[in-house]
Amino acid sequence: MPTLYDARGNEIRGLFPDRVNGEVNTDTRTFTSLLAAVQAEVLIDVDGCGVVAVDIRTGAGSLTYVFEGSKDGTNYFTMPAFIEQSLVAAAIANEAFVHSVAITTTHSASYQIQCAGFKRVRVRVSAYTSGNITVALRASGAQWMTYTKPVPQVLWVTATAAANTQATATLPAPGIGLFHYVVSVNMMRNATAALAGTATLIHTSTNFPGSPAWSVGNAMAAGGQQLDVDLQPAVPLKSLLANTASTFVMPAAGLAVLNRINVGYYVG
Repeated sequence: MPTLYDARGNEIRGLFPDRVNGEVNTDTRTFTSLLAAVQAEVLIDVDGCGVVAVDIRTGAGSLTYVFEGSKDGTNYFTMPAFIEQSLVAAAIANEAFVHSVAITTTHSASYQIQCAGFKRVRVRVSAYTSGNITVALRASGAQWMTYTKPVPQVLWVTATAAANTQATATLPAPGIGLFHYVVSVNMMRNATAALAGTATLIHTSTNFPGSPAWSVGNAMAAGGQQLDVDLQPAVPLKSLLANTASTFVMPAAGLAVLNRINVGYYVG
C-alpha cells in the first residue's frame, strides 16, 4: 500500500494522527519573528481556531508589547492574554491576565489567548527604547485553557488610617479591557479607648454591581477589635467597568478608633 505525504513531507495518517516517542515532523515554516521597532508587529490568521499560544523572549529589550485581535482583519482592539509561564519571576506575576507587558531587561514568557470568532491576532510593539523581542505564535482548534483549579489571587491591597479618619482601599485601574475579580474583603476596627457610641457606620464600595454597602454599630470597648466585614464570595465579585479603579471605604469611626481594610483580587 503506498504511503501518502503532505506538502511538507509528513506522512498523512487519516484518522490515526497519533505521534510516538522519538518522532520529529518535517516543517520548513518560519516559527519566530523578530520585533525591534515601535509599531513592529507579527500577526496570525486564526479562522476556525480557538486559542493562540504565544512565546516571547529577549536577551536585552526595553520596550512594551501589546496583544490585539481583529474580527474583520483590519480593525484591532486589545485582547487579554493569560500568563501561562514566566521564566523571569521579577518581570511579571504568574497566572494572571494582561493586555500589555513592559520590559527593561532579559525576558521570557508564554501566554494563551482565546481567539474563537476572530479573524486575526497580533503582537505589536507599542513603545520602544532599545533591543528586540523574538515572538512565536501558534493557533490551534483545541479547547481554550482547560483550567481545573481556581484562578489564583495574585494581588492584594491593604489600607489603614489614623484614629477617627476615613480609610479607603483603592484597586488601581487594571488596564484596557480588564476587570477586577475580588475574592475577599476584610474590614475591621480597633480602639485604644472606649467609645460609647450609638451611631451607625456605613462601609461603602464603588465600581461594583449594586454598589455593595454594609451598616454596623460604632460602639467599641477599650483595647477591643471588631470585624465589620468578612466577605469571601463563592465566586469572585467582578467590577462593573473595565479599566476603572474600584474602592472600598470605611468612614471615620470615632475618637481613638482606627480602621483597616484588606482586599484580595486578580484581574482578567
